[in-house]
Amino acid sequence: METYLTEEERLEALQRWWKENKSSLFVGVVMGLLIITGWKYWQGHQQAQREDASLTYHLMGRAISAKQPEEALKMGQHLIEGHPSTTYAEFARLTLAKLKVEAGDLEAAKLRLEEEVKQGHDETLKELARLRLARILLARGEADAGLALLKGTESSVGKFSALFEEVRGDLLNAAQRTEEARAAYQKAKEQGNRSPLLDLKLHDLPAAG
Repeated sequence: METYLTEEERLEALQRWWKENKSSLFVGVVMGLLIITGWKYWQGHQQAQREDASLTYHLMGRAISAKQPEEALKMGQHLIEGHPSTTYAEFARLTLAKLKVEAGDLEAAKLRLEEEVKQGHDETLKELARLRLARILLARGEADAGLALLKGTESSVGKFSALFEEVRGDLLNAAQRTEEARAAYQKAKEQGNRSPLLDLKLHDLPAAG
């Protein structure tokens, strides 16, 4: 008995294998090509999106420098709607809020900052938005809402802690909670806030007792 197949038997075996497997092999090749094509398309799409977001943010900055707030607002809105999950969109929310404050539209600024606090991914930018939102609430005479916004942030705001304590003091003072305001201002000083304005705020508080 021969150990190896003859050439004819090998050819017959190959033909049988091809007849049994050609359909699945063809499907596998097609699927592989589709996956590769799809992956390349996705990579190209992502790169195009990043480039568009970067260019739009650059144009927004140029519009601000050129004193064209309406154009800057348009660019910022494009970033937020077209690239909502990017850091560019988070910067755009902060920038649009600033522009709205400068225009005297505190309500619109408040909405933008609330969006960042709720939807942002970058923790530093979210805390910066929270800080600015608290200042807007103070300016709107909504001290209690501002204090509620800052509740629980004492140990989570990192490098902004001294600024948070100063704003907390402002809100407490506006709510006529003088001693608590004094404690917040003192804490801000202990955490490195060396602003002369902070010293003035402390000086202007009614005497203890």
